Amino acid sequence: LINQILDMAKLESGRAEWTNGAVDIVAVVRESMDSVGQLFREKGVELATCLPESGPIVLADRDRLTQVMINLLSNAVKFVPAKAGRVTVAMVTAAGEVRVEVADNGPGLAADECEVIFEKFRQGGNTMTDKPQGTGLGLPISRQIVEYFGGRLWVESEPGQGARFLFTVPLPAEQDNNQDGDN
Repeated sequence: LINQILDMAKLESGRAEWTNGAVDIVAVVRESMDSVGQLFREKGVELATCLPESGPIVLADRDRLTQVMINLLSNAVKFVPAKAGRVTVAMVTAAGEVRVEVADNGPGLAADECEVIFEKFRQGGNTMTDKPQGTGLGLPISRQIVEYFGGRLWVESEPGQGARFLFTVPLPAEQDNNQDGDN
């Protein structure tokens, strides 16, 4: 909790340290999946992918992108049913950006919760009757990281239909020109 509060304070004040460089985003996604794999195995949750063999190269901080992916994957495994949960990670490259999606078959979110969950210390669900599932800082931190790279992070969900967390990262101009029409 303290580390997340400190991280949030650094991001908000503009004092966060960034090590930006060329990053293979597919490699980051796969390494993040490996990092949380034990959580999925312990809960009996399936982790599926729809990823290219190697990804587009983006200009970003590898550690910060990993932080976003681990947060999204950790959230997904928390909210899916044990032994019947399924989380799918997919990636699409189009229109000058790469879009990463983490979809689950959890309880989903009501429309009014879809923005609230990106506010500090806020979570979806009824926090009066449901035990909180974390600090409520992971998604706000992740959103700030993605926005720093010029992308965006959002959720698409309906109650009972699971949730799809999506984020985009812009492609460098020369790579965008080489990938027009690719999906």
